Amino acid sequence: MGAMASWSEGGPVEIPISEVTFGDNLRGMGLDEAHVALLMEASGQWPPVLVWGTANLLVDGHHRVEAARRLGHGHVLASRFTGSAEDAYLESLRRNISHGLPLTLEDRRRAARRVLGRHPHWSDRRIAALCGLSGKTVARLRREVHQVAAAGAGAGVVVDMDRRVGRDGRRRPVHMADLAERVERALRENPGASLRAVAAAAGGVSPETVRRARARVMARGADHAAAGAGLAAERPLRAMRDWADDRALAASDDMAEFARWLSSTDVDDDHWRPYVWTIPVGRIYEIVDEARRRARCWASFASLLECRVRT
Repeated sequence: MGAMASWSEGGPVEIPISEVTFGDNLRGMGLDEAHVALLMEASGQWPPVLVWGTANLLVDGHHRVEAARRLGHGHVLASRFTGSAEDAYLESLRRNISHGLPLTLEDRRRAARRVLGRHPHWSDRRIAALCGLSGKTVARLRREVHQVAAAGAGAGVVVDMDRRVGRDGRRRPVHMADLAERVERALRENPGASLRAVAAAAGGVSPETVRRARARVMARGADHAAAGAGLAAERPLRAMRDWADDRALAASDDMAEFARWLSSTDVDDDHWRPYVWTIPVGRIYEIVDEARRRARCWASFASLLECRVRT
């Protein structure tokens, strides 16, 4: 998630409301009056607020402090958070996602942009879990953040995103298929741009990643040209078996139906390859998820079927 929650020993203490300080509010619309009124009715049942530092900067509990102030209370029960200012911000974000009055979608997106700006090496899933968003939304926001940064910096701000830190703190490679698709799309859209400019347009990958992708694209172009001239070796095609003609499977009506279904669902490279570069960008993630779902279904089917001959 975000910061590791840490509190001082001794439990919550009462601190004067006048000594509480307020930082940036996560909520773009400010306090929610209905929620403050609800808290005022439940006075005495609130959990402690969370403060940080000698200035008692409020990490979590803006509505509770406001309810206490309106009720005329001089003090509020508080726990102390220890860590850096950034740790305190991340803890504030984590708490406002997981309980209390939920942040709006725009509040969560704004928080994700800030986290991306300060922790670009974190994975999309880690930031998504922290901010209450989907990984796809964070990926899109990441591209926007890097495009804005690149525009402001002229040649582009390069952030190595080949590896990112996940929720468990371990560094892992970005999914290579997604990375390659993003870089090659940026190359097509910016054919004459420098490696650094393409890297920024692709979402902050390294120039070396762009150089390798450009070499792959050029090699494919050479292969296609050679094939057109009759110079490339012919790729052997996999014979598509017509399972409906299989005598063993035709032994019963159920098996005959299965055989027809198996033949109708046969897929090889020639079926899907023409669509790789034509599917709309806005549908890529959904189709990727669907392809992987079908792959998992086939893998489960194969495993269960194989168990019949292994037991």
